[in-house]
Amino acid sequence: TEEKRREIVAKAWELFKENGFERTTMSDIADRGAGSKATLYSYYNSKEQLFAAALEQVIRDPADEVFAYLTQPGKLKARLLNFARAMLKARLSEDLIAVEQALIAEAKRSELGELLRARFVQPQWRRLAAALDREMVAGHLRKADPMLATWHFRGLVEADLVERRLHGEKTITAHEIKNAAESGVDSFLRAYTP
Repeated sequence: TEEKRREIVAKAWELFKENGFERTTMSDIADRGAGSKATLYSYYNSKEQLFAAALEQVIRDPADEVFAYLTQPGKLKARLLNFARAMLKARLSEDLIAVEQALIAEAKRSELGELLRARFVQPQWRRLAAALDREMVAGHLRKADPMLATWHFRGLVEADLVERRLHGEKTITAHEIKNAAESGVDSFLRAYTP
């Protein structure tokens, strides 16, 4: 059932987050209470498939909530500010930092990290590019390459917060997130307002 599938993915993600992809086995996941190995293999043909399902769930669930801010009515600046704050909060969460770390670690060993990044991470940035493109077409932003605008937005808003979090800092405050979002959106709009 879908409920069982979500339970398996949640248990697997706990272990992938704790031990990394390489050191987690299907037996470990079964022992964590996700079901027998036979049950796991009836849902997923391999550990790689289960890892992909875990990443998809961890990335997709917060992304839908964050992107909702861009489609709400109101002025572009307010929508971008709300989006930027929510994006930063999600990007700095334990789960999404663990995703980044897992993809980086896996990139050293195989092509799996690159494949999963292309499948689950890049579509979220293309989703932002599409939203920015709609704002350009509507005349709210100047015409430009929407993907380049996405990278500019990301860099300006994230500042050094994601890097600090990836390096183990756990003391990033709500005030720092608010300031980074506000200064990033202001800088972005100075560059992209028609």
